[in-house]
Amino acid sequence: MKILAICGSPHKGNCYSVLNFIKENYPAINLNILMLNDVNLEQCRGCYVCVQRGEEKCPLEDDRDMIIKDMLATDGVIFATPVYVNHISALMKHFIDRLGFMAHRPCFFGKYALVMAVCAGFGADKANDYMRGIFSVFGFKIVSSLELKIATKTEKEKTYTHKQTIKAFDTFISRIQKGQNDTLKPTLLQLIYFNIFKSLSELTKKTNGADYEFYKDKTDFIYDTKVNLSKNMLAKSIAKKEVRKIMMNR
Repeated sequence: MKILAICGSPHKGNCYSVLNFIKENYPAINLNILMLNDVNLEQCRGCYVCVQRGEEKCPLEDDRDMIIKDMLATDGVIFATPVYVNHISALMKHFIDRLGFMAHRPCFFGKYALVMAVCAGFGADKANDYMRGIFSVFGFKIVSSLELKIATKTEKEKTYTHKQTIKAFDTFISRIQKGQNDTLKPTLLQLIYFNIFKSLSELTKKTNGADYEFYKDKTDFIYDTKVNLSKNMLAKSIAKKEVRKIMMNR
């Protein structure tokens, strides 16, 4: 089993230590830790070219596509971040910005993810809520969440943290081992985003050609699947209201 851990810490501190603890305690699993601080990710310019014309038209030449390739080649991905000012780190946000086009054209369906936030006091829950929402929109099935408070701790507290970590990772691995079937059932959030972007792609096809080409032949969802009728109706209703708001503000 191959797992990729993407760490949004600028140094090998507490966040890295937790990932390394997992790696050491699961020697049978091929877990690779990717430090975002060690790769070349240029600052997003906000030019919107990736959304409108396609990600291959991005003017930046960095390691973005290499990381995407690595993510697609694994059984699951751990997104790990320290908590800075009650949110994810700037490195993790920078990484998400470089993948921003995937909110429009997601490609990680069939992939499992674990989100992990490490803090000294508070904010881990908010950081994980944000990552859970974003990476779910990118197509990931978020099956485990780990929120850790790591400061100067007693041995008893350290033992508790280790137990939390093992429990979350065991859940993550178990879901991967069970197979891919449940990842093919889109969530309500994924259905809402699908309907929003499909509608917008039709209304703005002259300026958003990449989205139009992506959605033009799709009906109920990005891939062929049986969508729950009531969930689909609710998603379409919510999406319709959101699209109306967006178009009114243009």
